[in-house]
Amino acid sequence: MTSTPEETVKRMAEEIEKSSSSLHGLNVKLRGYYDRLEVIYKQYRRRVPVKDLSFQEEFRAAVLELKTLADESNDFWQGVRAYFRSLNKAELAANSRMNVKQMNISALAFNRQVDELYTVVKNIQTLAKDVPMRLNWWLLEASCEDLTKITSRVLFLIRDMEKYL
Repeated sequence: MTSTPEETVKRMAEEIEKSSSSLHGLNVKLRGYYDRLEVIYKQYRRRVPVKDLSFQEEFRAAVLELKTLADESNDFWQGVRAYFRSLNKAELAANSRMNVKQMNISALAFNRQVDELYTVVKNIQTLAKDVPMRLNWWLLEASCEDLTKITSRVLFLIRDMEKYL
């Protein structure tokens, strides 16, 4: 990262907003999959042929989208953390006070989106454990764990930045 601290803080805030809105969209999509999975579960339990044949592939695509979001966010935040460690803290404090405060609010919203993701995933897992489908659970769980680690790191980084303000 070869930019000024103020530009970096703005990019961080933009990344948090982008990740939060992307995750919100995925949460809405996963809630829709929960509704569809309820119907599939009822059909399976009653031994009726499952009518939603595209569910498995669409769910796997959503999980892959979630993993991509987690990987991209992880790469960005690792670079930011390294940049922050090498930064002159006085330079940060002089220019970025309001941006860091706003970023803290956005990071808390992002953290709530991750909490909602966990809730949706656990609901889907309790329903899907009895349905014989291959839904990439390991990738979904790994993505959730990655996003949890990312939000923890972001919140810690912002707390660390606020110390110097």
